[in-house]
Amino acid sequence: MADDRNATDIGDRRELFVDRLLLDRLDGVELRLHLPTPREVVMGCDAAWEGSGCGYETVFRDGPIIRMYYIAADLTNADGTKMDSRPIFACYAESRDGVRWVKPDLGLFEYGGSKHNNIVWSGPSLDNFTPMKDPNPDCRPGEQYKAAAYGPGGLWAYKSADGLHWSPLADKPVITKGAFDTQNNAFWDPLRHHYWCYIRGFHNGIRDIRVATSADFHNDRTSKRYRHQE
Repeated sequence: MADDRNATDIGDRRELFVDRLLLDRLDGVELRLHLPTPREVVMGCDAAWEGSGCGYETVFRDGPIIRMYYIAADLTNADGTKMDSRPIFACYAESRDGVRWVKPDLGLFEYGGSKHNNIVWSGPSLDNFTPMKDPNPDCRPGEQYKAAAYGPGGLWAYKSADGLHWSPLADKPVITKGAFDTQNNAFWDPLRHHYWCYIRGFHNGIRDIRVATSADFHNDRTSKRYRHQE
């Protein structure tokens, strides 16, 4: 930037140029959001336990592996008249190049009398399951991977040492105010030194987006609401 007094110090962080905040001037160029280009299908969701509705994909790089978590459910019953009542599962796939994906046979949860599947979690009222790898330098042993997922009474926090074997962090939900009917994203903020979680709710009949923070991923410290009408 031309004037260091007005520069925003971002250290060694990567930042997207989504606005003029980090730009002093534009000479002969413009900010333009390009449309994605459709490519080939890299993974099909055709296993019996994946049902007719897979979604809420969470993808992140973990060393040499790219991990993917997604929800597997049936959208309707056989004749398409109502939502099916079969359990909802969280499934797992991995890749080394983002193109060729493998669904490992994990042997953790039973479906149709067999544990030969890639299911990593299933619980009462499960609606979404959004994991992350925790970069917090003070992360507790055995909690290197964390997840937020809807369950009875609100949003539950989960932990894992390897990203495959999961268990609840507490015996009750960590956030209770909200609808949580979306992909609830939680992450560690290295600048503010606490966790953020973006959730969805309702306010006077209007859909809103909320954010909650926590110092330890266990306890909700603050909660704010940002209105977003749909």
